[in-house]
Amino acid sequence: MTYSIHLKGDTLKVDFAKTDAGKPIPADGDVIVQDVQTQVKQMIASGELSGGNLLKINGRISVGASYTLAHEVAHLYRVVAVADTRLGAYVVVSSTTPEYPLASRVDAERSRSVNFQTGEVTEVKRSAELSTPSFFVRWEGDVLRVEINNEVQVDGDQIVRDVKAQLQKLINSGQLTGGKLLKINGRSTVLASFVLALELAHRYSAIAVFDPKIGDRGLDRYIITISHTPDYQVGDRIDLERDPCQTVKVVLCGAPNTGKTVFRDGLKEAILEREDAPQDFYTISGCPDGDGSWFAQTAQKYPELAAELKAEYKAKFTPEFAQGKARTIEVIKNSLLLFDVGGKISKENELIMAQATHAVILAKSESEVADWQEFCRKLNLTVIAIIYSSLDATTDTIQTQTPQLRGTVHRLIRGESVKTRPMIQELAKQLVELASL
Repeated sequence: MTYSIHLKGDTLKVDFAKTDAGKPIPADGDVIVQDVQTQVKQMIASGELSGGNLLKINGRISVGASYTLAHEVAHLYRVVAVADTRLGAYVVVSSTTPEYPLASRVDAERSRSVNFQTGEVTEVKRSAELSTPSFFVRWEGDVLRVEINNEVQVDGDQIVRDVKAQLQKLINSGQLTGGKLLKINGRSTVLASFVLALELAHRYSAIAVFDPKIGDRGLDRYIITISHTPDYQVGDRIDLERDPCQTVKVVLCGAPNTGKTVFRDGLKEAILEREDAPQDFYTISGCPDGDGSWFAQTAQKYPELAAELKAEYKAKFTPEFAQGKARTIEVIKNSLLLFDVGGKISKENELIMAQATHAVILAKSESEVADWQEFCRKLNLTVIAIIYSSLDATTDTIQTQTPQLRGTVHRLIRGESVKTRPMIQELAKQLVELASL
């Protein structure tokens, strides 16, 4: 199995599977959703998942797998709540009882094994000053487009509330009438995906979710995540033709301990907040260091939890990991992809970085820059920026903008928001412009 599911008390522990040696098991999204469905059905058949009042779900899960898991377990439990490490709580994504309102927080306290222990249930209301929803759901042709609103910063429970409200608007307007197949495309969160799955599954015979990791030039590839019809099986792929576009794949590389992960997260936020950012902008990690997209925000509020989860999720940097990551980067056809790699010049990083088109070097000294420049030359990568990371500096400096961005970025510290740093803002602007050429 490529995915791990275990029931401990009232908590379903989920995670991407590893071998006994701690190596990640590479798999595409279609295989993962098949394994999720198979395992849950086996647990139901054996009586292990017998239903009840509350099921908590805790661990790493992909957007596609969220749809499949939500559909398989929701009918068994009156309440389903999913852990949000950024809140240190579970968020209710499905409920048939007033004791647990939708989007309410089930407070949690951590044990040594990083499990959440259920505590008080609280409902946090929408902020009065929030004038626009945190999440959009709308039709584009025959595809349901979902999108995180980057102009507002809210917690996961507010996103759940807004997803429900957006869907209700479409239902009330007669746009969500149901049918044979629903295709969903766009940037989503795990919590939002659970709500979308639970609200839409009974309206359509099958639901297919776009997976950017398995597309191809000129093709958008969707995976069937929910199915009530023999016409589609969970895990089936559906290809839709689209106009081929230029793909810009930017690797953030450089020496260790320069703050690459903090820089990557800040750059990601800066790009997403730009009005001209490509809708299909995508970012992943090329390191097995356990830093997922959740890490930065979790570390700001719960640094100990973030550190423990990182240690739990960390994998070994092996040739198998590098091959799997290189394959993922190769098949992504989004107009702009950003990924980082480990801090060593190695065969593994060579394999991963060879799939990039451009490079950004983050370093602390000229000698480090020279080493990584040579490495990028070997791989025929265009180095578009050379940036020095300075922990003691108090401001950024931009020495040149063209033909190569050069300068310094200051104080890349975990737990601090760096998206407004001048260097990061300038690089975000240049990457968006590069992708639009």
